[in-house]
Amino acid sequence: MGRRWARLRRRLVRRMSGAGPVGGTLAALLSLGRARNWDCEDVFRETALAVDGVASAEWDCNFQFGGGWIRSDVVLEATTEDEAVAVMEDLLRAFAASPDLEDGWSTPMEYVTEDGSIIVSVGNLDGFNGVPNVGEVREHYAITPG
Repeated sequence: MGRRWARLRRRLVRRMSGAGPVGGTLAALLSLGRARNWDCEDVFRETALAVDGVASAEWDCNFQFGGGWIRSDVVLEATTEDEAVAVMEDLLRAFAASPDLEDGWSTPMEYVTEDGSIIVSVGNLDGFNGVPNVGEVREHYAITPG
């Protein structure tokens, strides 16, 4: 289901939540169905595409029932591993500086070049143990969003 359904569902939830017990129950059920998080996807994509050296970026954010995932596909314009690592580090700094990204949201696991010949991850950088979330990147680079 797309963004149109998400907008319609939000409107229905608002209208039904004030319509007594039956409307409130229906509003609650519609709220539970919310899985895709368009804000997460849009903000990550827009932040990534604003960084020089990023060819494309797509996110799939799915949050429901207290769990979920964030998947990403980030393609870099780089011809060497050093260039790819530099773009990745610029991306991490951009994520940290974005006030619209939440601390608990995960950064990408890997970054690949357009031809697929080079794949880099935060393992190529010093100071990260595994894939960091946005809050850990902010702490690492001492960046306060805003």
